[in-house]
Amino acid sequence: MAEGTAEKFNVVVVGTGAAGLSAALAASVRGARVLVLEKASVVGGTTAMSGGCIWAPGNHHMAELGAQDTPAEAMNYIRAVSPDGWHNSEESLWATFIDRVPDMLQFVEAHSPIRFTPNYDPDPYAELTGGKAFGRNVSAAPIRSSQLGEWRDKIRRPTMDIRLNYEEVVDTHFYANPKKGVWKFMARLAWRKLMDKRVRGNALTVGLLKGCLDNGVEVRLNAAAQRLILHEGAVNGLEYEQDGRTATVVAAQGVILASGGFEWNDEMMAEHFPGPLEWRASPSTNTGDGQRMAAAAGARLDHMDQALIMGTTPVMYEGRIQGQPAADYFLPHSMIVNRHGRRFVNEKQMNIGLAFAEMDTETGEPAHLPAWRIYDGKFAAKYPHALPSEAIDGNHFRADTLAELAVQIGVDPDGLAETAKRFSAFARAGVDDDFGRGANIWDRMRGGDPTHTPNPTLGTIDAPPFYAMPFKASFLGTKGGARTNQNAQALREDGSPITGLYAAGNVMANSFGSKGVGAGTTLGPCLTWGYIAALHATGERGDSELSR
Repeated sequence: MAEGTAEKFNVVVVGTGAAGLSAALAASVRGARVLVLEKASVVGGTTAMSGGCIWAPGNHHMAELGAQDTPAEAMNYIRAVSPDGWHNSEESLWATFIDRVPDMLQFVEAHSPIRFTPNYDPDPYAELTGGKAFGRNVSAAPIRSSQLGEWRDKIRRPTMDIRLNYEEVVDTHFYANPKKGVWKFMARLAWRKLMDKRVRGNALTVGLLKGCLDNGVEVRLNAAAQRLILHEGAVNGLEYEQDGRTATVVAAQGVILASGGFEWNDEMMAEHFPGPLEWRASPSTNTGDGQRMAAAAGARLDHMDQALIMGTTPVMYEGRIQGQPAADYFLPHSMIVNRHGRRFVNEKQMNIGLAFAEMDTETGEPAHLPAWRIYDGKFAAKYPHALPSEAIDGNHFRADTLAELAVQIGVDPDGLAETAKRFSAFARAGVDDDFGRGANIWDRMRGGDPTHTPNPTLGTIDAPPFYAMPFKASFLGTKGGARTNQNAQALREDGSPITGLYAAGNVMANSFGSKGVGAGTTLGPCLTWGYIAALHATGERGDSELSR
């Protein structure tokens, strides 16, 4: 690389989600001159669209709720939850995450306007060894965007603009009765709208960006990273395109990839996730640029078959239909069935996407797709806000009988009728003998209706009219990418680190994979590994010749 014609920075970060901004903040506070490149015209990536929940075992806010945690408990829980055999390759990364996540939260609060608030969200598998009924999740408190000045209108908008923060939604069971919730928070909502206070993932983005700007970080939008530049096996720069021009930058202490997943790259998805690809619930700029560049630089890609797949509702976003994480299927008087009219999963299971990944051993096709949400008249009466929208074609079906509904959606009528009868019996008894819906802390405490008895998540499906909505496999983000070590350094096939190259967030091989350990096991690791990458990049080579 001809350094004489290239701008010089200490650290170059690719991406402005939680991982990228966390890395940029940490590097800049440690004295580095930092450049952040963002492919989109707005800041925030998937983070800005998210609920903003952060899984942070051992965080310093747990005491506010009377909760306690230890590193040993957190490790025991992760071991209990994770897929068989993953401890052989991932345990050192788990240990590093557990060790550094509390430090990261305190660092962010010390060097940005973010203040984290805890909530009562349980671990999804709280009954397992080391699990917690509450305390490990936090989110950024509402924050005014006006402090960003000219950047206030450059934050990616969420798909739904309700100015309630994460804990205000989950701790109050908002989705069961949003009208009551709106009345309760009306004054607060009006004030936040007037003052443009952002919440959830937007609040996290605003706070991180403000911290970065205050510490001299330079952020460039519409800047698509193209190629890593190597010298004698080490990464020391990056080539990118902006406004039709190609430019090169020197990265004296390292390049940190934080460019997100590859769910919008059709070729990569066809290779790693064969089968139907329906809605996606992330920015369309998540096209695997970081994975591609890392591989070209010699990095080993791993866990490319892992992803966060959830139930979503279709919404219009940036001129196209894509998914928005849904909570309607958590409520009573609803169930999910496959084309045979049979249930195949605990609808309240956090990692419900795992069921969509199951393949039929005989046909090689998805075993449970297409799938359908089924509701009855009692659902429509109690939760009209959660009924499928009729505005989107093919999203809303209604019939006076289950048999008629089955014909409309191409589901086996006998199977659907039998399943509804069996499920209704479970609902009356309050016990789901097939899949255990409502039997654990996560099911009972998150997203159900606490006023419904005998089980807050189970309700009969026997009152006409009946409704159906497609339940499609919706990708919130892939979780595969560059294999990394405890320093977030990208590794070659032989396990050696590539000097000057780091990966954090969904561009790295996620050590938790598809089966997340908590509601915030995307953002928690994103923030933490960005922080770790920056610390190593700015500390391993001593002082730089570049001044701030």
